[in-house]
Amino acid sequence: MKKYLSAKFRIRSAKPLLLAMLVMINGAWNLLPGQGINEQVTVVAAYEPSIPDVNKININPAASETEVKLPVMSYSVTPVQMETKLSPESIPAVRLVGEPQKKLLRNYARVGFGNYTTPYAEFRASSLQSKSFQLGLHLKHLSSSGEIKDYAESGNSVNLIQLQGRKFFGQHTLSGRLGFRRNAVHHYGFKPAESEGFFPDDMLKQHFNRLNASVDIRSNYADEDKLNHQLTLGFRNIADKFKTRETTFSLQGAADKRFELFDFTDFQQLGLETSMNFAGYKDSTLKQSSTLVSVRPFIATGFNEYTFKLGLNFTFQGDSVSKAYMFPFAEARLNVVEDVLSIYAGITGGLQRKGFDLLAEQNPFIQSVLPLQYTRERFVFYAGAAARAGKHINLYASFRTGVIGNEAFFVNDFSQAPFSRFIPIYDDANLIAGRFEAEYHTAERLKVKAFAAFEKWNMQHELQPWHKPATTLGAEACYNIGNKIIARASVTASGKQYARLEDEDGEVRAYQIKGYTDVSLGLEYRYTRQLSAFLNLNNVTGVRAYKWYNYPGYRFNLLGGIAYSF
Repeated sequence: MKKYLSAKFRIRSAKPLLLAMLVMINGAWNLLPGQGINEQVTVVAAYEPSIPDVNKININPAASETEVKLPVMSYSVTPVQMETKLSPESIPAVRLVGEPQKKLLRNYARVGFGNYTTPYAEFRASSLQSKSFQLGLHLKHLSSSGEIKDYAESGNSVNLIQLQGRKFFGQHTLSGRLGFRRNAVHHYGFKPAESEGFFPDDMLKQHFNRLNASVDIRSNYADEDKLNHQLTLGFRNIADKFKTRETTFSLQGAADKRFELFDFTDFQQLGLETSMNFAGYKDSTLKQSSTLVSVRPFIATGFNEYTFKLGLNFTFQGDSVSKAYMFPFAEARLNVVEDVLSIYAGITGGLQRKGFDLLAEQNPFIQSVLPLQYTRERFVFYAGAAARAGKHINLYASFRTGVIGNEAFFVNDFSQAPFSRFIPIYDDANLIAGRFEAEYHTAERLKVKAFAAFEKWNMQHELQPWHKPATTLGAEACYNIGNKIIARASVTASGKQYARLEDEDGEVRAYQIKGYTDVSLGLEYRYTRQLSAFLNLNNVTGVRAYKWYNYPGYRFNLLGGIAYSF
């Protein structure tokens, strides 16, 4: 087979060569004249191509390594100071374009009406922005003549006129206030159908006319090393329907100055606080006057995050008998985290006169002839903290415990029918009280506030701390929807308390007054920037709340109206 392939290859390879030779012979033959064509071809042998042997050069390339020796370099640095010249170009001042100021309005009026025949009107006026002075006026009327089932006439009202102003000087501010307030109530705390005798409406009425005025001047130095000072002169007068009258003049002053006498603290501060109160009281059976003077020198210092204050309170009491007291006071503050967490603690004490104005403010259903005495805080320890969690949450906590002498508690007067008036009785007690508050706010859109408070009294003689609830809880919220609709809600829960009652044989017993929860809602719709409408829903659940014994409050009540600014 191999021989056959080799021969075949040879024949195929010889064909072109033979063809070329034939062409050449034919051409040469044609060149010969008159010679005939011989077509016979004789092949002598076959063409055998061959490749000669080639010798491979076996030489590998090799790199020649040349060793180079570097000389040892030696050099030195000669410092040369370069002269630089800076010629800054002036930077043009940035022009700030402020937001356009909103048009300020001087006056604000609200009028409304509610069930229980409740008319309402309020007006406020104020001067516009000024660097030299500020004036303000406040007028208010709110009354109700509704009835409470099974109880006597319960009409009440409040009328208020208040004028205030401030004058700004270079480094001082002068302010003044003048006002009149009239509160009218009925002693409705009994059921006529269950009472013996007839009690005309005029006998049950009571009103309090209050007149107040004050002048205050204080410094507002920017330099802390200046002598800061303040002086306030006040006048108060109250008179009721039954010709009980009390007039009080007060003078309060304060001055302090910072020094740097020692190096181990950042500053030292010396100060003095004084207060003088002169009261004249007169009722249908008694006329008396009293004087209460307090002088409180103190020294304060601070370093780093610590601040300390220490002083003495010298108090002088003058009426039928003159007495003098001394109460030390001290306080320490610690800024744990700047503008985030601070705590404080201290001790104090003092003397307070329980006057007719103060007692009538706390309980408007009191008798017109009262035993007025002094309450003495022998020793009080207090502590608290303030914290901020982020930008929107604020937290506050306070605690107070002390030994209180001659504290006033309201009890029913069973010496005069229909036993619906109150008088104060005085007792020594130990007090533990606390309060916690939390606030959440997001600019002007949402504001939420909640609190919890408690009081625990350990009485020396009385059975209970009369008309003082042990716990009080509350929360309120305000939600602004596009500055167009403002929704409000509040809830207050008051714990149980006790009233002092007497049996027919004169035996004293404690009567428990149940606690209550009051839920209120409010809605305001701003039709324009100046005109709005409001609706307040109070005591939505309609519970019967008793703040004082046998004095139920109104159940569900509402008040709606409009408000206008101009």
